[in-house]
Amino acid sequence: MEPWYKVTLPRKELREGRSLDPSEFAVHLEQIVSGTAPDDYQDPAKFCARTYFGQALTDYCRLVLRRLVGETVGTAPVITLLTQFGGGKTHTLATLYHLATAGPQARNYEGVGKLLQDIDLSEIPRAKVAVFVGTSWHGKAGRETPWLDIADQLAGEAGRQALGEEARVRAPAAPQIQKVFQLAGQPVLLLFDEVLNYIQRYPEQSGQFYAFLQNITGALTASERAVGLLSIPISTTVEMTPDMVEWQTRIAKLTGRVGKALLATATEEIAEIIKRRLFENSGRKSLQQAVARQYARWVFARRDRLPSEVANFSEEEIKKRFEVCYPFHPGTLTVFQRKWQTLPAFQQTRGTLAMLGQWISQAFRKGYQGAFREPLITLGSAPLEDHDFRSKILEQLNETRLEAAIMYDIAGENAFARALDKELADSAGKARLHQRVATALFFESCGGMAPDKAATLADLRFAVGDPDTETTPIDAAVHVLYTRCYYLRQVGEFGWRFGYKPNLRKFHADRKAAINTEQVDKQMKTVVQELFRNKAEINLNFFPRASTDIPDRPQLTLVVLDPNRELDETLQNELTGWTQNCGQSARQYPGGLFYAAPASGFELQEAVKEWLAWDSIKKDADQGLLGELEKEDERLVPLELRKAEDKVEEQVWTFYRHLLLWDGKQACLKKIDLPHMHKSEARSLTGAILARLRHAGELNQELAASYVERNWPEALKEKGAWPLASLLATFFQGRLTRLEKAEHSLKQMIIRAVRQGIFGLGSGKDETKMQRVWLKEEVDPSEIMFDYETYLLLPRRAEAERAGESPPDSIPTGAEPSGPAPPQPPGPVPPPPLPSMEEKPVVLSWWGIMPKEKWNLFSHRVLTRLSGAEDLKIEINIQAKIKDPSIRQQLNLALKDLGLAGEFEKIIKINE
Repeated sequence: MEPWYKVTLPRKELREGRSLDPSEFAVHLEQIVSGTAPDDYQDPAKFCARTYFGQALTDYCRLVLRRLVGETVGTAPVITLLTQFGGGKTHTLATLYHLATAGPQARNYEGVGKLLQDIDLSEIPRAKVAVFVGTSWHGKAGRETPWLDIADQLAGEAGRQALGEEARVRAPAAPQIQKVFQLAGQPVLLLFDEVLNYIQRYPEQSGQFYAFLQNITGALTASERAVGLLSIPISTTVEMTPDMVEWQTRIAKLTGRVGKALLATATEEIAEIIKRRLFENSGRKSLQQAVARQYARWVFARRDRLPSEVANFSEEEIKKRFEVCYPFHPGTLTVFQRKWQTLPAFQQTRGTLAMLGQWISQAFRKGYQGAFREPLITLGSAPLEDHDFRSKILEQLNETRLEAAIMYDIAGENAFARALDKELADSAGKARLHQRVATALFFESCGGMAPDKAATLADLRFAVGDPDTETTPIDAAVHVLYTRCYYLRQVGEFGWRFGYKPNLRKFHADRKAAINTEQVDKQMKTVVQELFRNKAEINLNFFPRASTDIPDRPQLTLVVLDPNRELDETLQNELTGWTQNCGQSARQYPGGLFYAAPASGFELQEAVKEWLAWDSIKKDADQGLLGELEKEDERLVPLELRKAEDKVEEQVWTFYRHLLLWDGKQACLKKIDLPHMHKSEARSLTGAILARLRHAGELNQELAASYVERNWPEALKEKGAWPLASLLATFFQGRLTRLEKAEHSLKQMIIRAVRQGIFGLGSGKDETKMQRVWLKEEVDPSEIMFDYETYLLLPRRAEAERAGESPPDSIPTGAEPSGPAPPQPPGPVPPPPLPSMEEKPVVLSWWGIMPKEKWNLFSHRVLTRLSGAEDLKIEINIQAKIKDPSIRQQLNLALKDLGLAGEFEKIIKINE
């Protein structure tokens, strides 16, 4: 399809880019009468060439012209022309003026021949025309009143004399007016325009003027070849004072008694009127029909997704509609009738012509410059980026504050619609789809100036869609614009509207811009700590800055690195040093550390910044400090805050994408990736990480005795005894598998192994002699303590201990037993048992100093035996000197986690 600008030919001034003054479309009847109007309006031939005799104008001509030839059936002596402001009323009056003054000669004017056929007249009757325009009328000598002026226009001095001397101050009676009609010597046509304006300008004459109108209606009714046309604006479309509304009602009732009211310019005629006024040539008919045919097929095939005003027609009817409107898309013209005509400041015909004139001028030139391929002039092609055109639009909408919405969201250099098109390299971006949709949405929603009007998806599909553009991308463009634009709001479920009030996104963007990096970093660390601590299943260490910030303990610890430090080679080398050393000493338990390292922090920073902005808005909304925000937006604030919180949580889950752990065999850190982490996979973030480690085979919950047997240290095999403290430590050095709950897993393994005779268990002050040995029997878990006085024994060592034999290293090399050992003298006879006493409860108490090396033994051997005691009360007094002040905070946090009251306090000595 050919672009419209290659088919049609706009007026010369439009092609040359000369701005059309809106006054060019405003007919001034008094200027035509005085001979001072522009040539297009002054010359009857040119005027008729640019006039479309549509149904409404034809009806007026039929009523007036047939009345002027003496017919009374189907005509009216007084016709009230009810129109909206700028609705073509003055153009109608000017048309009748030119026809009546030209008379039979008017047949030669373009369109008049067909008009005569339509109204069934052989020729145009010549008449004497008197014109009254309330906006410009002013009294002159001899014509001090409107009725004297009209009498002078009809019959000159004789007409004025017929009204008498009293006419200078008093309205004439109906017979006097009839006499003036007779003196005119021809049919009489009276044209009244802007009568309310005259009453407003001359309130002292309002009573007499009303009497004059009342009497002239009587005179016209009594005359056969006289007719009066009176234009009155519809009060609902023009701002009026209460007095003017009352006058408008009174005059309408007065003329309505004997007149006929008609509404000017039907909707279907606006296309032809505009084409006559703005184009010199509409192009070849065959090209117009080809475009209309393709559009009709497209619309008809998708009628279930389009507005009802096009969906209910046949394909042929749709085609005719596109033909009539060419080069305009029907939606471009009808939007002003469907929606804009209810706006108080909108001038329907004049305003539409002024806007479209500027529109065509811009689009014609830019079509060639940009090689645009639009077959029709659509709403999406409106040049809102042009200041002059934008000014005309805002003038018609009567709201200059919409400038911000247009520049921010639609047509500004950095507007969101433009930015979205630049982001897309596909056909949608090249076709400026987002700009076109946003522009069409602006027009369809009346810029938000009509509260009951909104743009629907059906409206926008029809306005922007074409044979090369499907409806789905249009829907997608609307939704993405809604997520970006600052002045676009959703109305109900399926409507959208631009307005001058900023929406939540604008408030959010402003608040977001005011948030500094320090706030974001602080909140980011807080959120990371909260989410990792929530239902934590492992010991945590946050944001260490040095190796000494990570305690060297035989336990699994997840070290959460600073969110601002992305994993790279430098960080990995630093972590390797921390894992190998703790301060100046070698780290004893490197295998107990897992490092959670972040990926790029940008997405999390943005999510946290957004959450901080929404939180700020929520606080202000709760205090009623968001004055410009609409109520519906206020209700959305808690929902947006919740969504922002969820987004931050999701970002934290996916943020720490790398896990590093010590590989003792390779003496280096091993990296495990954690892709696609999501909160739905576990009850906590730490739980999800541990599950990933289990799946990767890096963490186990159970331990087989055979695994310990295979990894029994060579140095301890001959002795056959492995201190449990050493055994436990081995699982935190990175060479053996990691146990999720090491002490519990080892205890369960030992209990099973001792019961089965795979291992024995012994306790003693050193490895040379066991004080007690368990083998092939049940072991109380409280007897298993991970210290250097409890040992895991190989079976041969356990059996030897039970037999009283010395451990292997106590037997001299090469010595062999020479027969049975000599009998030993009997030991002392144990004392007999004490006599039975009546069992009575006793209260036990102990106080003493306990070295830290005995803490675990004390817990297992003393406290466990008191677990069933009644009224157990334990008081603890701890005093320690520490070098690192942060340990105090860690200790207090541990007390809080255990639910213990109080906290570690700093003791200040007086002599310090």
